[in-house]
Amino acid sequence: MKSLRSNEAITEIYNKYVETVYRIALMMLKSPSDAEDATQTVFIKLMTAETQHKSEEHMKAWLIVTTQNTCKDVLKSRWHSSRDDYENVAEQIYFPDDSLKDIWNRIADLDEKYKVPIYLHYYEGYKTEEIAKMLNENHATIRTRLRTAKAKLKLIIEEEGVDYDREKYN
Repeated sequence: MKSLRSNEAITEIYNKYVETVYRIALMMLKSPSDAEDATQTVFIKLMTAETQHKSEEHMKAWLIVTTQNTCKDVLKSRWHSSRDDYENVAEQIYFPDDSLKDIWNRIADLDEKYKVPIYLHYYEGYKTEEIAKMLNENHATIRTRLRTAKAKLKLIIEEEGVDYDREKYN
């Protein structure tokens, strides 16, 4: 299948979005090697896709949704479900503040439907309306998922007795 993009365009898109794709894959798959494979798969799909993206935001949304779907396929596979090699997700992601690593490990343990919205909202800085559009969900659903995830994380953190500076993370 022939690509509709030049090598230069693919390289530019890759350099710009590879970290975002990898972080989402790592959060969902909890394995650096699986996240690397998923990242590679996403960019192969981009190279062979016949879709032309209307804008930069449309391109990024396509990559995020494709990453999420690729990871879901990996998680459904029999091979992946038989593996038990959970690695520390936060060790693989750069955080400007090291105290955030524990929180991101807890996020990685949340249900599937909470991970990507939390990542996109708190790490990438998207608004709920933008996330809803990317994930083809109602924006009220995204807000509810963010609120529910925050409540779940708060309970986990309180149960573990971890003392986080609430002002810093709200």
